[in-house]
Amino acid sequence: MKEILDHAIRIARLAGATIKQMREEHAFTEQLKYGLELLTSADIASNDLIISELRKAYPTHHIISEESTNDSYAIDEPTWIIDPIDGTVSYANGHYQACVSIAYAERGEVVIGVVYCPFVDELFHAVKGSGSFLNGNPIHVKEVTQLSECLVATGFPYVRDNVPELTTYISRLLPHIRDLRRLGSAALDYCWVACGRLQAYYEGSLSPWDMAAGRLIAIEAGATVGHYDHARKPDDLPEDILGRHVIAAPPGVYAQLVNTLEGHKA
Repeated sequence: MKEILDHAIRIARLAGATIKQMREEHAFTEQLKYGLELLTSADIASNDLIISELRKAYPTHHIISEESTNDSYAIDEPTWIIDPIDGTVSYANGHYQACVSIAYAERGEVVIGVVYCPFVDELFHAVKGSGSFLNGNPIHVKEVTQLSECLVATGFPYVRDNVPELTTYISRLLPHIRDLRRLGSAALDYCWVACGRLQAYYEGSLSPWDMAAGRLIAIEAGATVGHYDHARKPDDLPEDILGRHVIAAPPGVYAQLVNTLEGHKA
């Protein structure tokens, strides 16, 4: 695992340096993917770099990437799950909340997660069973027992065809929490729960590359992770990359958060 982790960290830093330089030099272009989702040339450059480096080190491993054709989301074999820029809209608008996300999975489980934000030089990582770290220092969730103590993050999909559902969850939750945030990067949402900057995170729909690395980092930092509205979970995906109605929170408020989002008494 150490060799694989070292490669993941090295490659995340290389990709992070690339996207940072491209933004500083105003050397990226923008287009719409599928007519809706923002895509920059920095996404492509980061994607190509990561895949090239992974192929050199592990030519037989499977790769799942946001910016590449994915034939299968199976993670039983050695598999890399990458998001070359998580938070592309933030990236294109000069915000700091954008990152490179790299996860490694085998035997159906994500076992390594690396999330690197080059704009503040913060690298989060975790190996399954070994804790979570920020720039080499151990991190832990903030222990809270009441939703009123919680700064909560969420995110919104590119396709806004169900705004009433989004606002329903916000209206259920907002009266019971300290405040709500929208960072624009699911990977960083998970990591910020892990290090205590946020006390909870929920979102309706994520892709495997949005969550694989950050979710493990949150778990290894002591977060409870799972799903709300279980009846709306149709995906036939491994749990570690199942992105329907996800939650991450300290154990002391997890059940309260689920109940509140589902419209039950907290």
